[in-house]
Amino acid sequence: MRNPPLPERPNGAVGSLDRGLRLLQLLRDYGSLRVMDAAVHLAVSRSSAHRLLQTLVYRGYAVQDDDHTYLPGPSLDAGPARLAWTKDFRALCQPHLQVLARRSGESANMMVRVGKSVRFLGTVRAQSVEATNDRDGLVMPAHRASGGKALLAELSDDALRSLYFGGTADGVHALSEADFAKLLADLESVRRRTFAVNFEETESGVAAVGAAIHNGMGEAVGALSLSMRTERFAAVADKTLVPLLLDARTQIEQDLRLVSLSR
Repeated sequence: MRNPPLPERPNGAVGSLDRGLRLLQLLRDYGSLRVMDAAVHLAVSRSSAHRLLQTLVYRGYAVQDDDHTYLPGPSLDAGPARLAWTKDFRALCQPHLQVLARRSGESANMMVRVGKSVRFLGTVRAQSVEATNDRDGLVMPAHRASGGKALLAELSDDALRSLYFGGTADGVHALSEADFAKLLADLESVRRRTFAVNFEETESGVAAVGAAIHNGMGEAVGALSLSMRTERFAAVADKTLVPLLLDARTQIEQDLRLVSLSR
């Protein structure tokens, strides 16, 4: 097949979308970006560049370090999940997320694991001004997110070592031997308790509890989590949130026995 010519900018191109995509290219190619640099590249004001960069941060495509430089976020290098069944899985879980958020008063989330990351497929935010932010569409390191830990706990120690040391170390997913030993100890605790905890490991001021979801054959296909502000965590986690989380997990697993996800 002959190589097609490079496309011209379409007449109906959406300017703000195009500028956002250009910022993604700059982060990908340069590795870091300041607001002034972004403004110069895009020929926009600093305030406009700042709003665009903050939108990328919100969706996980950029992170901001301590000196206000923007770096590539976990969503930027995440390839497509290519899991055809996730749409059906999300639809099955959605009503359970709604019930869980209402019963717990906290935000309910569901996710799947793809390699060393978890992809959030849905969030039902609590009806409260203190609700944690929407995670729908975000990508996070599995070893830090509560649902990710619950899914990693389904793997053997040998499989975990192969996952984290079998290829090239990559950014937020890279673990030292000491970090890996700590992760193994954490996952052993997850296996005993059947749920995992994330206390400010992915977001300052936010804690979460998560549990793996299994299909009718006992395979972990995703995870469920409840996220909340850290100041409420100790008072409600064990007595209220964990029982509600595990009950919702049971209800989802019962539904999964009645359907077949095309995996």
